[in-house]
Amino acid sequence: MRAISPVLTLGLFFLATGLSSLRAEDKPDDPRIASDDAFPDPAGARDFAGELILSEHVNRLGILRLDRDGTINKYHWDLPHHFRMLPYGSLSLHGAPADLMDIPLGTHLHGKFYLGPEGEYEMKVPDTGYASGNMANPDLRSIVTPWSQVLRLEDDFSHFQRLGQGWKITAFGPDRSTITVERVTLADGKPVSAEAAKDGVKSPQVHRLDRGARIWKGREIATLEDLAEGQVVQINFGWVTLLGSTKEDGLCREIWIDEESREVAREQQRQIHLANLKRRGLPATILKTEHIPGEGARGYVTFAFHAGIDPELIDAFQPKVGVTVWAAEPSLRVYDGLNDTKPFGEIEVSRIENPPPGHSGVEVRAHCWEMLEGFRAGRIIRLALTDWNPPFRPREELLWPNDTRIFQVGPKPVADREGKPQPDPGGKEGQ
Repeated sequence: MRAISPVLTLGLFFLATGLSSLRAEDKPDDPRIASDDAFPDPAGARDFAGELILSEHVNRLGILRLDRDGTINKYHWDLPHHFRMLPYGSLSLHGAPADLMDIPLGTHLHGKFYLGPEGEYEMKVPDTGYASGNMANPDLRSIVTPWSQVLRLEDDFSHFQRLGQGWKITAFGPDRSTITVERVTLADGKPVSAEAAKDGVKSPQVHRLDRGARIWKGREIATLEDLAEGQVVQINFGWVTLLGSTKEDGLCREIWIDEESREVAREQQRQIHLANLKRRGLPATILKTEHIPGEGARGYVTFAFHAGIDPELIDAFQPKVGVTVWAAEPSLRVYDGLNDTKPFGEIEVSRIENPPPGHSGVEVRAHCWEMLEGFRAGRIIRLALTDWNPPFRPREELLWPNDTRIFQVGPKPVADREGKPQPDPGGKEGQ
């Protein structure tokens, strides 16, 4: 069956709607709930951290193993926490914007989460069956699974760099098998107080260290011997809180010794981000549409670029540039990357102060010669400059003529497993 695309030309759309806009009163009353068609309340987010153990980058879905933060019973530890990136949700890797495809499995991430829309956030907290001793049919989901909508995910490097903090090496274990680090400010190397560390990350910490850790110094690959007490480094951790029984807080997966190595990593990831969005288009949310009376399907669209986009890309949108636009779904997937393309012109850029979460602070009003069904307030679009010459997208990223990206994780029902072997008509039983 063919997917129905939201890109039908709007002949009579404006006759019925007149002026369409995204109003504040359309947002959910509960600040903890995030919807796809409105930027969320900053007061409603909840912080979680965990390790990425599975990702589906096309639909921006994944699973985390959450850290054991002391609020969850040990029988509920380490259960999979499924998440979905909000359309305006952003990711960071090595201090630069990223896509889910850039984040390696095993990366420890810090995130801001919201409850899903009605029908999702009201799910009953799962009963794993451990407490009752009934393991016949356990529900193996994270106990905080309703907090599944992600506004932001960032690796340890990005998280602490954004806070202006790092880790000072204070000691090594025998044969450098462990490393003890203290959380400090990058500006003066002073310890970060417990009151200032509002993310709950403790200090000092002891982590297991081996030659599997990737270590960087300047533009070169370094070794364990290049590490020294007193250095202020950035570290991407792994197995966070899993090794508590051995008095170790986790593993060191990657270490950046000096500022040059961190800048090299940041710039490399930034260039990956720039190239990716030039190929696929910058995501934005439509705030308002305006009909031009007597001009058929022509009109104006006002939209906001999403947070987490490098400013260099947004600054490229100027009054006289040519812009190519696609209607998109909340997953940021488009339908027909060729035939659904529409041009925008007469770009008017404005900036707002104190934008809501997910909003870049940059809003654009543009003229559209042929409005589409997908160009409504609250809907998602992707935009690229025509000079970027964006190529055709891979088939698995498109939703038309059908969705080829079917993704499901979970135990396979017994009825779906391979059945009993059937008699072979050509064998002895068939003779």
